Amino acid sequence: MRTIYESYDPVTQRATEVTSDSDGLTFIHSQNTKPIVESAKALAANFDPLAKRPDEIVHVARIPRVVWNELERLGITRDQKALDRWLNERDNRVFRTDDGRKL
Repeated sequence: MRTIYESYDPVTQRATEVTSDSDGLTFIHSQNTKPIVESAKALAANFDPLAKRPDEIVHVARIPRVVWNELERLGITRDQKALDRWLNERDNRVFRTDDGRKL
């Protein structure tokens, strides 16, 4: 396998690598998710469900682009119930910015 293309965006902290082998091209996307998770934790720590007005939208999650792309591939982003279930899974709650309750 040989790398034929690499890119890195320091703002989004996303990297793309394209490799080539006898099976064809492989695209590898990666991202430093730590800043996003830390930001979600800070927002969740300051979340106040009583501060929301009825006409406001609630920010419920910060999902890294590479994770969102995988959720899109799986069809989860087009199904609100599936996305809610995914966000409520123990391993994925780190992306929540609210307390996880329906308002």
